[in-house]
Amino acid sequence: MIMDKNVLNVEFSGTDFQGIDDNYPNLHWIKAGIKILKEFGPRAISIDALCAEVNQTSEDFNNDYNGLEEYLFSVLEYWYEKETLSYIDILDQISGSAEDTLLAMVKVTIDADRSDEIAIRKWALMCPNAHKALSKVDRTRLDVGAGLFREMGFSEAESKIRAKIFYTSNIGTEYTSISSTLEHKLAMCKLLMMRD
Repeated sequence: MIMDKNVLNVEFSGTDFQGIDDNYPNLHWIKAGIKILKEFGPRAISIDALCAEVNQTSEDFNNDYNGLEEYLFSVLEYWYEKETLSYIDILDQISGSAEDTLLAMVKVTIDADRSDEIAIRKWALMCPNAHKALSKVDRTRLDVGAGLFREMGFSEAESKIRAKIFYTSNIGTEYTSISSTLEHKLAMCKLLMMRD
């Protein structure tokens, strides 16, 4: 995929999550749990529901996991790797300025499937462990943004504030009814990169 020349002139190889999937030999269980989360919410996740989803037995589940709690931690870890670390890896491939990378972040994430994240965020409202995992995701994403703003020459405090505005405005427009076009998001990003 080639980034819009009005945004930046770098090649982008696309999102390849296969490497992450290879790290999870029990991926069918994880994807089943995420599907149940999205369709029915966190209260619907049980060993029986998971077994029905993948057409396996509770013995099969117990061979792969030491109980539901261990399983749920693996779902959260997979989601963290897929929805945060993989995007960081993608952005690391961009050999441009911090400004180019921030604009690319907007472009890359606009096409992301948000249904997993919405389900995890709902889960985090009810479950302390999911909340802790979500906090780790948010902190990591904010740290990446703050690092980019620091590279642009903003102070530590300014970088953190700009990263928080950037992140929450992107989350806010994606997970609320206030939808934004790519052009609008890029304009917000460019505004945040401007100096007074």
